[in-house]
Amino acid sequence: MDSLRQLVFDPAGPMGFREDFLINAIVEGGGFILAALVFSILVPVVIETRQSIRWRPARQNLGQELTLLHLEFGDALARFLNSPEGPSRVRAADALDHAFRAVPAMTGLFGYALTASISREVNDYIRSLRAIRDWAHEAAHPEDMVFASAERRVPQTRDMFSRANREFADVANVLGLGQEPDASWPVALVDALADAFDAMQRAARA
Repeated sequence: MDSLRQLVFDPAGPMGFREDFLINAIVEGGGFILAALVFSILVPVVIETRQSIRWRPARQNLGQELTLLHLEFGDALARFLNSPEGPSRVRAADALDHAFRAVPAMTGLFGYALTASISREVNDYIRSLRAIRDWAHEAAHPEDMVFASAERRVPQTRDMFSRANREFADVANVLGLGQEPDASWPVALVDALADAFDAMQRAARA
């Protein structure tokens, strides 16, 4: 220890620091590092808070529009479920496709007000809707092999209907809808869709 002290503070040594100079340097350097850490944490928080206040009305508007679109998608699903095979089912699948495309289109209109968290939740929700849209399209257009091989991007499972409901709830939460009325699809509809998915899977394997 004495050797190290002599190496650092001995005027004739290789470093030759004065003790008070070194202490001041350490204090100044430590203060700079501490300030940098504080500002790197504090500044983003302040910016996010200000942006949240500024864009809250836009995000609430987006949430209300997405609520209507989610309900519209559910209505289209019910129509598809109750449509017999043939032109009626094709029209119902087309209505589902229209309802699906409206969601990213609406989100794009409010892109200026979105954060990374909101964008991530909306993207997860859209992926769930895409899986359902693809399933309906393939069921109504079994001859469209190009769509089935090239367009499918999300795995289709029997729980994709309930997952879409959960993903929408996450979107509503990050958009700060608060005590908005529940816009989830009815449980009976979700269960019937899952059963229809299973039936179509069995028919495809037969």
